[in-house]
Amino acid sequence: MDKLIAGIILIGRNKFYPLFCIVCVTLAFLYTDPFTALNLRYAVSYFGAFCGLLCVILLAKRKNSGNLLGMVAVTGECIANFLGGNIGASLPTFYYFCSHIYGIITWHQNQDDNKSVKVRALNEQAFLYTIVFLICAVFFNIYLTNAIGVDNTIYQLIANCFIFGLGVVAQLLLMLRYSFNWYLWVILNVLVIGLNIYTDNLIIATQYLIYLFNAIYGICEWKQSEGKS
Repeated sequence: MDKLIAGIILIGRNKFYPLFCIVCVTLAFLYTDPFTALNLRYAVSYFGAFCGLLCVILLAKRKNSGNLLGMVAVTGECIANFLGGNIGASLPTFYYFCSHIYGIITWHQNQDDNKSVKVRALNEQAFLYTIVFLICAVFFNIYLTNAIGVDNTIYQLIANCFIFGLGVVAQLLLMLRYSFNWYLWVILNVLVIGLNIYTDNLIIATQYLIYLFNAIYGICEWKQSEGKS
């Protein structure tokens, strides 16, 4: 297990890792044949994916610059998901945008000598609040989807509700510097991959496949930092 963790950290810290991620998303975009007929949803998805990849990689590395890119990325991602009818995946991006503003401030105030954010461990009380907040967010999304009148299949509705709930909670824990946030991102990424394959958006599916690995890398990187703290 220690060798596996070391291998994941080695890949995540490799200088060619961001380039590999961008190439994968670019190939997924080219697969949609944009030169024949440019699809607005796919074009916006690519822009959001490009910025989003750099954002999550920097956040996993505990770098505050990831919050700046995050504000740009969520704007494109929100539009792309809304165009695809994935309301649960698009609504949290408004919240993400505001949270990144908060993150820029609080991460800047809690940095170590290497300009990396200091990591916190989640205690039992905070974990209980996390579960309650998650349940409330899921039911709120059900209400909001019905209020807006979005026509989702039962699979889309369930997936979107948990994507919304997990995204809100995971982002909050991330901005509050709790390492536990990356476990929630792993679950969320699996759901988003399945949802976007179901709704035929290869770019976002590829993006979140990379996010899935990056979340696993984030677990290893942040837990290691948490141990040092």
